[in-house]
Amino acid sequence: MAPIIQEPNDDLSARTHREYLAGVLETFGKALSDCVYLVGDNCSVNKRLATIMQVPLVGCASHRLNLAVRHHLEQYEEDSAIVQALMVKLRTLKQSAKLR
Repeated sequence: MAPIIQEPNDDLSARTHREYLAGVLETFGKALSDCVYLVGDNCSVNKRLATIMQVPLVGCASHRLNLAVRHHLEQYEEDSAIVQALMVKLRTLKQSAKLR
């Protein structure tokens, strides 16, 4: 997301991006501290923004995003296994109909 420039002295620096992102997150009741990682290309603004936010910068490559998500979800491994087992059971219509 790029911030909207409204004033002549506004810029597209990492600090401006951080302020803009904080404002957007606040709209949804979230804070910058809720961000676990930043996904973006490897430009200097994104590198600096990730440094300011103290989160890792994940490149746009889906493999790296997948690795970051897996790392984040490790703490929920037991819950994920339970959900996965349930989804396997629900593969047939008869099984899913039993839950209705």
